[in-house]
This record gives sequence, C-alpha cells and structure tokens, in this order.
Amino acid sequence: MRVTAMLRKFLVVSLGVFASTALADETISVYQLDGSIHCQVTEVTTPVQAADTLKRAGVKVISSTSRSVPFGVSSACGTPTGKASLLVVDAGDWNNFLGKYPDAPGFGIWVFDRPVVEVYKYDGSLQCDRGKEISLADMARELTENGIKVKAKRKGSDGRMHITMCGASTGRLNVFSIPASALPEARKLGFELLVTRKMTSEVAIPSPNRRAPALSRTPRDPRAPAGRGAIPKLW
Repeated sequence: MRVTAMLRKFLVVSLGVFASTALADETISVYQLDGSIHCQVTEVTTPVQAADTLKRAGVKVISSTSRSVPFGVSSACGTPTGKASLLVVDAGDWNNFLGKYPDAPGFGIWVFDRPVVEVYKYDGSLQCDRGKEISLADMARELTENGIKVKAKRKGSDGRMHITMCGASTGRLNVFSIPASALPEARKLGFELLVTRKMTSEVAIPSPNRRAPALSRTPRDPRAPAGRGAIPKLW
C-alpha cells in the first residue's frame, strides 16, 4: 500500500551524528513501533518484548512504557497506528549497540519530548496570486484566542518542488513555537507538528525488513482535511 510505503521512509539519518549524541548523555530514550495496524489483528510487540530485544543485545534498559508518536498518522485501514514502545536505555550501551548493528533494527531515538514544539499550517498562498495569504499575525491570533501561547512565529517552506502553474501551491508555511502541552489543542485547530531534519538527525535507521513500518518524510497535502493523513514535514 502506498501509504505504508511512505511511512517506511521516515527514519533515514546520519548515524555518525547520532553516535556522538549518545556518548554525551548518561541515558537516552529510544522507541520501536509496535506493529499494530488499523483494522487488522496483528502480532504486536509489547514494551517488555522490545526491552528484552535490547537486553539480549547487551543494552541496559532503565524503563519501558507504551506511547504513541505525537503527530498525525493516517487512520486508513492497513496503515500503522503509530503506537510504540518507549524505552529509556544506557547511552553508552546504545552506542555500542549501534557499533554492532548499524541499522539499529526497528529502533529510533525519541525526539518528541520537548518543552516547546513548532507547529505549522500552509499560509494559503498560490502561484500567480490566485490564493489569499494568511499573515503570521492573523494565524497566530487563531492560536492565542484558543488559549495557546505563541512563543515565536516565522515563515517557512515545505521544501518541495512544486509545479510552476498558476493556482498551484507555493509551499509557503506559517510556523509557530508553542508549549508542547498545547499540541493536542493546536491539532484540533488544524495545525500539525513540524519535524525537521535537525530533529531526525537524532534518529537511527530502521531495518528494511522490520515488520513495524516507520514514518514518512512526505509532507501533508495542503488540501487534505486537517488531522487526516497528516505526515510530519522535513527540510
């Protein structure tokens, strides 16, 4: 399925950068998607099983719990649910693990527990001035009027190659920094979590044969309804 294939492309990074990150901290949080699929009964990997996998590889696991990736994923039948096992592990052991298993089979760094996150919406602009651009101030007001504090705002781009045609998307975004605790409310307003290449430089490459797919780098179609089929954006 095309959506599932897209989801497998998310965890693609430089392990050299990642390894130096691991050495800098005593512990590090890693995760593994549990293999659950919408509308299907599948074999699910529990946090205990995920922890056992790392323990057998010589990685000390401090804690394990269930979480869901904190951004929109498709709810279509046959696509991953986004549920995952979140593990806190010894950073030195993790670095050794990467030395033995460079693809870190099925695991990646959990980069989402940050006090401040960036969210975005397309600004409505279209080529040849066919659209109506929504200013940063006007879109920020949508957040503040719903009780969400805007710490910073900026213009952005989705980094995609857009066809040169009147009425086509410009790819321009309005990007806002908000408290991570406000992310669920922002999503209700149609905003999506911004995931950048800098963030994913802390994520390990998955095994191509791993049953549980990873998440996509393909940007969400600006014409799609908010909260459905949303994919994190990278540039």
